[in-house]
Amino acid sequence: MPLSTKAIFGKRALFQLTAADYVDWAGEMLVQGHDSNSLRILAGLPSSATAAEAEDYFLRSARELGLSVPDPETAVRGYACEVARQIVEGVVAARDGVRELYRVCLATEYEPEYRIWLRLDDALDSLLSGEYAYSYESATLEDFDEVARREAEKFIAEVCGRASE
Repeated sequence: MPLSTKAIFGKRALFQLTAADYVDWAGEMLVQGHDSNSLRILAGLPSSATAAEAEDYFLRSARELGLSVPDPETAVRGYACEVARQIVEGVVAARDGVRELYRVCLATEYEPEYRIWLRLDDALDSLLSGEYAYSYESATLEDFDEVARREAEKFIAEVCGRASE
């Protein structure tokens, strides 16, 4: 499934994109009815294209489509909020969402607003290996998905109101 525009901006700020991610995004944008010269070029880049080449066409496409490129902090926060909403809505499995938000925490060098995802990821690892979850003591394997959803709701309420969306 192609990444959303918000996800592309966020993962770009985190240096977590491949050329294929950009190409897939461009193809989806064309399917949705968006069109520009650079978007068509990006959608047709060969598999041998580099991420840098694809990013160049992505930025040209964004400009041609009138998309404003958010600053890195805003882009990362917007992406994290999107993942948190997907956890709440059940679009992504809670465990997968926690793992992705943990990667955001790592990439932001443990920014305080993302540290809960480090604690939850550590708790998940402990629980999956049959150990006690010291990093999030109230979590159990049986209720982990609900715990993750509650924390995602809390994250949305506390953090996502500051994101430019």
